[in-house]
Amino acid sequence: MILCVLAVAGTFSAEGQPFAEGSLRDVQPQGWLRKTLTLQRDGLTGHPEALSYPYNTCLWDGEIPRMGTHGSEWWRYEQTAYYTDGLLRLGYVLDDAALIEKGEAGVRYTIAHPQEDGRLGNPKIESQWPMAVFFRAMQAQYDATGDPAIPEALRRHYHTLSVGQLIQGRNIVNVEGMLWTAARTGDRSLVERADSAYRYRELSGEPADHRFYEVNPDFLTDPKPYYVHGVTMCEMLKLPILLYAATGNPWYRDLAVASLDRLEREDLLPDGVITSAEHLQGRGIMNSHETCDITDFTWTLGAFLEVTGDARYADGIEKAVFNAGLGAVTPDWKALQYFSSVNQFLATGTSNHNPFKYGSTWMAYRPTHETECCAGNVHRFLPNYAARMWLRAEDGPVAALYGPSRFRYSDTVSLVEETEYPYDETVTLRVEARRKQRFTLRLRIPSWCEGAKIQVNGKPLKVALEPGTFYPLKRTFRDGDLIQIDFPMPLKRQEAFGGGVYFERGPLLYSYAIPTCWERDDKVYANMNGKFPDHPDFPCWSLTPDGPWNFGVPSDGVAEIVDGRTLRLPVRPVAWDFAVGRVLPEDVRSDIPGMGNNFVELTPEQKAVLWAMSPEERERRKQELLVERGIDVPLTPDLPQEVVPVGPPEYITLVPYGHTQLRLTVFPVIPSAPALP
Repeated sequence: MILCVLAVAGTFSAEGQPFAEGSLRDVQPQGWLRKTLTLQRDGLTGHPEALSYPYNTCLWDGEIPRMGTHGSEWWRYEQTAYYTDGLLRLGYVLDDAALIEKGEAGVRYTIAHPQEDGRLGNPKIESQWPMAVFFRAMQAQYDATGDPAIPEALRRHYHTLSVGQLIQGRNIVNVEGMLWTAARTGDRSLVERADSAYRYRELSGEPADHRFYEVNPDFLTDPKPYYVHGVTMCEMLKLPILLYAATGNPWYRDLAVASLDRLEREDLLPDGVITSAEHLQGRGIMNSHETCDITDFTWTLGAFLEVTGDARYADGIEKAVFNAGLGAVTPDWKALQYFSSVNQFLATGTSNHNPFKYGSTWMAYRPTHETECCAGNVHRFLPNYAARMWLRAEDGPVAALYGPSRFRYSDTVSLVEETEYPYDETVTLRVEARRKQRFTLRLRIPSWCEGAKIQVNGKPLKVALEPGTFYPLKRTFRDGDLIQIDFPMPLKRQEAFGGGVYFERGPLLYSYAIPTCWERDDKVYANMNGKFPDHPDFPCWSLTPDGPWNFGVPSDGVAEIVDGRTLRLPVRPVAWDFAVGRVLPEDVRSDIPGMGNNFVELTPEQKAVLWAMSPEERERRKQELLVERGIDVPLTPDLPQEVVPVGPPEYITLVPYGHTQLRLTVFPVIPSAPALP
């Protein structure tokens, strides 16, 4: 049934938002950030043939042929939409003509081939989810080029979507593009339709049914712990904050902020991303996150940052990108994980310790994966970071995220940021100006930073800088002005959820990089549907330990700072061994609650017993049942329940999490010896 747009009470007098992005061409990454983005370009992003199908096709510059029977019809368009967006944004921030042309070709084709009613995309694909993703590639091209054909094509497209269609599943994410388009075309009817769709159940009085999008207001306010697909959560969670910016309705703001706060309380891992393997799993350190969610979570945090102006969301972006993001790819950007964990002692074709796809390839570093979405979405998180380093307020530029860069604020003023941040505590901004100009430069003071200091042309500012705020530096700026910001980065020992400790310094999480044996894995696994990288320089890897990893930290153990990139930590080897699981044929499935699509077969009696147990006992018994069947496979173990030293004290070196593949991040704690009588 096609539903009419519901009447919306009140007006749409938007309160606006404090920050906004400018042109993608205004930010030029420098230093370590540019080197890393160049590695990305020369790695996976520049070699779609290594990613295999569907990236080795025409992308959106034509009709993507279907190969085999794997996946839904819309998958190949969702996945290539992710890739096209990352490709374009990387091209713009690196000023790479080849990447730009490849991405823009898909946008041109899509605009030039609408359906009769103006709807964009392949008419054979009923789901509107792929267009919600591809919108962001079109947004990127508009932000870089200002082409008016893009918002106009999107305006016509969104007018083909009724409220009844928008409320169906992930179609609701098109609200993001509708609001963006309304802001650029002045078509307020799109805002009304978006508001009607998001509040459909409330306005219509109808109960939610199978058509209704999952992360809706009823779901977000239900007291039960959030349990939903991670990507769905990240994508839909941004909608109320965007609707707040478009409508000015404070109900949207309150819902958005409270829901994100709660999500982080329930599911945020130490590396800055929520658990999502593939559903939300809670904060236990053995729970992984999907690489898609590194991108999607930080994209949503960016929306919160721009709409609220709250610095804590920028803190979250930095933490997720520097740690979870860089830790999910190899240093040469030629392979990625589908699932990543804060502790992972193996990354092989059978080492996935998560219930979903248990014992499969999903934690291996590979260019190709069984489901291709992460291989497309991984291209987005770092260009998004670079683009959002500098935002714009009404009265001046905003240093939102830190890193070496050059920002063109106007035709007459640019700001050059020289720093090794986050590996160094000092950020220096140099003004390049053709003439003096008065504006307000907002400088983010991270929430973790006490005692930040600012100098202007060598003179300290005598102001108290509050952590978690933006300091407004309002003055007349001249060519050659130097602004130096010092961010003390104290080393912090943190308690992990469920036990264990980890170490942070500034936005960086630190890990022990386990000595690693890198072996090419040329096996074509059954779950890969025949896919294998089509490039000899992009291998699949099997990573196993080539040295000890079973370390515990004394109860009073504190790390020492060696330099910006290394810590020295006192440890002792402890009794700790690999977990052992067993993998069964893929046609065997289980319906253990929360396990997802894994490879375990249980009898009805066993299932009944598991249902009656506590969650902890159910997990223990489940592992025992796994061991009773199939072929032995080693898996990364949980922290030992009893921490027993088995060797003398020694020191190990910790490095930033993002520089590791096999890693020990959360350490078991060795209890203190009892005092002598």
